[in-house]
Amino acid sequence: MFVPIFIVLLTLVPLHAAGRSPAKPVKRHRETWHDFKLPSPLHDEVIVSLGKAEFHNHDTRQKLDEDLSNLACDDACMDMNVKNITKEEAEQSLVYEKIDLNGAKSVIRLSIDDKFVDYINAWSNKGDTLSQQQQGSHDRRKREVYEYDTRFPIQDPALYETSPFSAAVKLSTGCSGVLIGPQYVLTAAHCIHNGKKYVKRLKDVKVGFRRDRELEAGEDIADAFYWIRATEAFVPYEWTSSGKQKLLPVEQDYAVIKIKRESDRSYLNISVGTPENVASGTRIHIPAFDKKDDATLVYRFCRVADGTQEVMYQVCDSEKGAIGAGVYVRRWDREARKWSRKVVAIYGGHAKFYQDHARQDYNVALRITPLKFAQICFWTTGSYGGCKG
Repeated sequence: MFVPIFIVLLTLVPLHAAGRSPAKPVKRHRETWHDFKLPSPLHDEVIVSLGKAEFHNHDTRQKLDEDLSNLACDDACMDMNVKNITKEEAEQSLVYEKIDLNGAKSVIRLSIDDKFVDYINAWSNKGDTLSQQQQGSHDRRKREVYEYDTRFPIQDPALYETSPFSAAVKLSTGCSGVLIGPQYVLTAAHCIHNGKKYVKRLKDVKVGFRRDRELEAGEDIADAFYWIRATEAFVPYEWTSSGKQKLLPVEQDYAVIKIKRESDRSYLNISVGTPENVASGTRIHIPAFDKKDDATLVYRFCRVADGTQEVMYQVCDSEKGAIGAGVYVRRWDREARKWSRKVVAIYGGHAKFYQDHARQDYNVALRITPLKFAQICFWTTGSYGGCKG
């Protein structure tokens, strides 16, 4: 059962303004946020053509359901400690696959300089490792809707063009996504590629922006959106080359889609969502289109319950259509002297976690780590130093 929409307004102001106090004392972003801006490193680019991409001919929604059941987090993904990376490890993590409108795909490998790696390691070590609270018991079992449904349907059409709701998009593959630039949408990788093949031809992938009006009698759900075709997509190569594995790496489940033209909607900037910035107890927010056959934009908020360096466990209520949505936090912008919103993770649904050969299922979001931030920034700007988070 949805909560009345007016409660949304209470979530957009500090809790003390509503006469309440947080259930658990947590540090404010004003005090704990670590800004992240890579230097622009010199890099050499090697492009390897892979020919034409392969596509699935099955029902897209059915395939997404099947692929989702194979997401898994291994021991490395579940590591809670900050670890320095080597130049070789960073270069391997930054290899990606690009596909264009005609289905031509290529693998791009980049060499980076030492300043790039030194900055990431120095930044990562500024923050503390996970607190005792974050190392507590993992009690986020597989559930889509919890005892008290914290979702709010956005029913005022004017809000569809108002930030942050303006950045929420619906993909024609059945997922959600978030606009992170005038022509770029961040989503989950398995929304367009299942680890073996692309789920649709890229020319058939479209990004939907909710129109600022209600549906009229006789109109289809698709008429509630205006659609812009995808022209390029960027996916980590560790994801697209994982087809021979039985389980897909949840820590690589992210992708960026470039659309044909700029939309008229405002977008949200990305930032680093590691535990140092987004700790246990931090309130997160997720606007998404939860159902495939419904044009309703649904907003929810909850607190981070636990997590590792790669993923956060959370209890936000959702349905499968919300997968790929942007997870944002409110943070204090010291330069602008005001509160802003930053996308720090991608909602991923449920994933299997394997540690010491034991399996548990969690409701997760994939954190934007320093390397992922650099990767996404490069995809959208052509420079590793083109973004600040």
